Amino acid sequence: MAAGGGRRLGGRPKALLEHRGRPLIEHAVRSLRDGGCGPLHVVLGAAAEEVRARADLSGCAVTVNPDWEEGMGSSLRLGLAALSATDADA
Repeated sequence: MAAGGGRRLGGRPKALLEHRGRPLIEHAVRSLRDGGCGPLHVVLGAAAEEVRARADLSGCAVTVNPDWEEGMGSSLRLGLAALSATDADA
C-alpha cells in the first residue's frame, strides 16, 4: 500500500521519496519480486498519477483508492477487495 498523503513528511507522499535515485515504492516492488513474491498488487491514493508517472510499476496490478484520506484501513479494504477478484492468496 502506498496511498498516504505524507502528512508527517510535509505533504510529500512517502511512495515518492527517493533512495538511490528511485522512488521508495519502486524499491519495495523490486524487493518483493526479488523475494519471490508475485503477482504484485499496489494500492495508490494521494498523488497516484504522479506515482505512476515516476515509478516503474510494470507488471503490478494497480488500484487507486479515491478515499485515501480516510486512512490505511480504507486502502487495505480496497486492496483486499481487488485481490478477492483474483486467485491470489491473501
